[in-house]
Amino acid sequence: MTGSVLIIGASRGIGLRFAETYAADGWEVHATTRTPDNPGALGDIAGDVSIYELEVCNLGQIAALGDVFEGRGLDVLIHSAGVLRGVSRDEMRAINADAPLDVVDALMPAVLRGKDRKIVILTSQMGARNGGRTPSADYGASKCLLNDRFRDLEPHWRTQGVRAVVFHPGWVATDMGGAGASVSVDESVSGMRQVIDGLELRDSGRFLTWKGTEHPW
Repeated sequence: MTGSVLIIGASRGIGLRFAETYAADGWEVHATTRTPDNPGALGDIAGDVSIYELEVCNLGQIAALGDVFEGRGLDVLIHSAGVLRGVSRDEMRAINADAPLDVVDALMPAVLRGKDRKIVILTSQMGARNGGRTPSADYGASKCLLNDRFRDLEPHWRTQGVRAVVFHPGWVATDMGGAGASVSVDESVSGMRQVIDGLELRDSGRFLTWKGTEHPW
């Protein structure tokens, strides 16, 4: 099975590996980076790969990306971009909680024109409420807010035939996760790809791990 996929935040780590594997499988790959003039490994991927500039908090760039797909369909939309440290609490909220849904809103018409109609957003187990308590750390709080917003919006997406899930990708050995992380990029992306490929409408609205198991909210 092949089709078209748009990966938000594809310059490194999990997003880059998504782009590499989809391209290797013969998909039409669309990928975003903040630095398209210097795409790094993203620019070395063989296959049908198009690269676009996107700073995920830049509403003008988000709208421009939506315009690129005017009249076109997208089968799978994957939002992989996020930040763990090095920004203020407000900036983290904007990047981790606001931007994914702004991007989905802009690209939804293209997703609805696609044959698969799948939306995947990467979140984190750190955004889950333990014992009903909202996480206090900035990163966990931002991912918790993303999860809450996803649960509010997803039922409407489902009525339009969209299959949408959020993933905890694992503690992955990336620049963000660190070299000591327990899950390799290959393991994480391979697991998520398997789940994404098999997503049905009845799966929509779930919080899943990279292994496909249910994660508590």
